[in-house]
Amino acid sequence: MRIKNLSFKKQRGAVLAVSLLLLLVLTLVAVTSMDGTNMSFKMSANNVYHDEAFNNSESTRVASTSVLYEYLKEGAWVDVNMPNGLAVFPGNGRLDEVNGDDEDRLDYGTLLPDLVFDDSGMTGQTSVLTGLTSLNDKGGSISQYKGYSGAGNSAGAAGGSYKFYEFRSVGTSKSNANARTASDYKYVQ
Repeated sequence: MRIKNLSFKKQRGAVLAVSLLLLLVLTLVAVTSMDGTNMSFKMSANNVYHDEAFNNSESTRVASTSVLYEYLKEGAWVDVNMPNGLAVFPGNGRLDEVNGDDEDRLDYGTLLPDLVFDDSGMTGQTSVLTGLTSLNDKGGSISQYKGYSGAGNSAGAAGGSYKFYEFRSVGTSKSNANARTASDYKYVQ
């Protein structure tokens, strides 16, 4: 039996062209995959930065609200026991005064900081907005007096006033990401 000699003379470079085309496709798949990984890394890092800023804002707000009752009772910052890292913003910090004329409740950029917080790498500022004062005449809360027992019923029955405050905090992370938190506070006299 005789074996025919197969000749490859007519194929001149077809294998090279196909292999280069496959290499190009594999390169495009690898580059696209790397771009997706890079985007996932950036999204994860932004999540971490936002969480850090949020925690800074919350810590600032909690530290700020912890001293309000004592400040209002004393009428000044002199005898107030301040938590670590909390300080009155220079030139400000009069929480019993009305809000500044330039402060717009709807625009965080116009709010003047009253307290600053910087402790263990957590940083932030708190603006305290003074709300309305509600007077409660004697007997004005008789329904509250009848409906509740324990702490608070004497304040409603005897009269007094309620002063409302809003604490707005801005926390900043090491990457300059910002987060804002707010809470309301009711002071009963």
